[in-house]
Amino acid sequence: MKIAHRLSVLLIALLLAACVGPEKRPVDTVRAAELNTRLGLSYLEQGRLELARMKLQRALDEQPDSSRVNWANALLYEKMGEKKRAESLYRKATKLNPEDAEALNNFGTFLCREGRIDEGIKRFEKAASNPLYKTPEYALTNAGLCMLKAKKVEKAEAYFRRALDHNTRYASALYQMALLTYQQKRYLSSRAYRERLAAVLNRLEPKVLWLCVVTERAMSNYSEADSCERTLKTEFPTSHEASQLY
Repeated sequence: MKIAHRLSVLLIALLLAACVGPEKRPVDTVRAAELNTRLGLSYLEQGRLELARMKLQRALDEQPDSSRVNWANALLYEKMGEKKRAESLYRKATKLNPEDAEALNNFGTFLCREGRIDEGIKRFEKAASNPLYKTPEYALTNAGLCMLKAKKVEKAEAYFRRALDHNTRYASALYQMALLTYQQKRYLSSRAYRERLAAVLNRLEPKVLWLCVVTERAMSNYSEADSCERTLKTEFPTSHEASQLY
């Protein structure tokens, strides 16, 4: 009887161990997938596509039902020019988690690049309306760029303004407003947005310095224009913007 009892206890212990094992493994898998996704996105940003592909595919193998893992892989395939595969992964990501604002924002950007403006705008609007999305200004600025692509300037400006309503210091929206108002010959407004942008940036970029030159020239403020031109040609002599000045 004692042996039978011991065998029963051992059998129960083995069954419990079998139950505990699978519960721990998914946690480890999720962590591994997250790490590989982070590494993959970092490599993608650096242009190291083969390393990015290896890490992101591993993440997809580890967690195929993760929205984040799927849209990260979609970014990779889009970069590699495999658009059908990219769209399939974007759709899967937004189906797995319809409230994933980052997935919606990235998918919207993809659709706009493909000229599918209305489809893209729908994704941007849904992303921006999510109260849990920490950076709705990203989606709204992308919506503005999408509208510019469609040559709908007034709607583009409205989106950039909405982005700045969410974050008054968002550099991308400030630059777009500075450029847009310059193109519309609203030079004082362009200067105001450019100055706000300069206060945000750690270092003025070539495109901002170029915008300073052309805007100040348009207002006959040649001393400021010359100062910006000198800075541009001294600090960024090989830039495209420097070559555009005469």
